Amino acid sequence: MQSVSAYIISIVITFIFLLVSALISTSIKFEGGSQPKDAQKRKTWFWIFALLNPAVIFLMGYYAFKPDANIMVVNKYVSALGVGTAIGFFVYLIGGLILSKTFKNGKLGHWF
Repeated sequence: MQSVSAYIISIVITFIFLLVSALISTSIKFEGGSQPKDAQKRKTWFWIFALLNPAVIFLMGYYAFKPDANIMVVNKYVSALGVGTAIGFFVYLIGGLILSKTFKNGKLGHWF
């Protein structure tokens, strides 16, 4: 049961990070001129959240949601949390790629 909660924590945090990244990207205004830097700002924020995502998943799961049980249950939870962290990272990248390709002419299209 604890492994399921580790996976749920990682998916929820991943979608929260995708939402925040999309909100920040849409709040950055288009710049005019011959060398606009707005696309680079959007890409930078996306990748900052991509790097923060696994760290926040693991730290939140370990310190806030770790079960108070015997060592075997805790070890199973921590190993499931590690797998959930990796899954969360890849879901973030795949979700970002899908959003970037879906809205390729919009502000989210600058992520990749």
